[in-house]
Amino acid sequence: MKNQKSISNIRTYGFTFAWLAALTLLEIGAVYLGLQHHALVILIVGTALGKALLIALFFMHLKFENRLVWLLPGIPVVFAVFFILMVFPDIASHLQASF
Repeated sequence: MKNQKSISNIRTYGFTFAWLAALTLLEIGAVYLGLQHHALVILIVGTALGKALLIALFFMHLKFENRLVWLLPGIPVVFAVFFILMVFPDIASHLQASF
């Protein structure tokens, strides 16, 4: 007979897998709906971030870790956002010049 913790882990992983599958189906469905390019990009990036958060929380066990451990994946995310914001003016001016 399985112990309660084992059953709880199986349920947690099953629940997480179901959410990951649902978000993937949402992404695939959004492509076939023919959404505008900007809406599609926002939806796909949003679901990708959601899936990354689910994976980090449950499969990497960050949900149960000390807050200091959150700095390890958090620092690269801060740098990525910083670098994107630094090149955003160039991207915006390039898009305006193309129209």
